[in-house]
This record gives sequence, structure tokens and C-alpha cells, in this order.
Amino acid sequence: MITSSLLNAFRNASRARRYLVGSTAVQPLRLSAREITDWLEVHPLPLPRLIVDEVMFALDEIALAKEADE
Repeated sequence: MITSSLLNAFRNASRARRYLVGSTAVQPLRLSAREITDWLEVHPLPLPRLIVDEVMFALDEIALAKEADE
């Protein structure tokens, strides 16, 4: 239950991801605490915020690394 809640929160917080648009490419930016907070204000999780942030930022690093490899 906790794992699926964290994955769901990451998926939905990622939808608010900001992008850097240049003349030749579009680069996704790392999730910020703002995107995570916006999601958690509406859909709170039964975990300390410190743990939620650690998981979200770790998942974000994995997602960005995977996207960079493609």
C-alpha cells in the first residue's frame, strides 16, 4: 500500500514537471518541492514529509537518467 501510494504520488507530481525550452531541445527539469507539495496538499500520504521527499527525489533521478539514455 505504501509503495503504490508513493509511486502514484510520484507519477502525478511528475505531471507538473517544468521543462527548459531551448532553440534546439526541450530538457526536463528536476522535480521541485513545489510540485510535490502541490500534490500532497490535495492527496496527503501517511508518511513523514522527509521520507516522501527522499523517495520522490530518488525516483526523479531514476526517471531523468532513463530519459537521458533514450
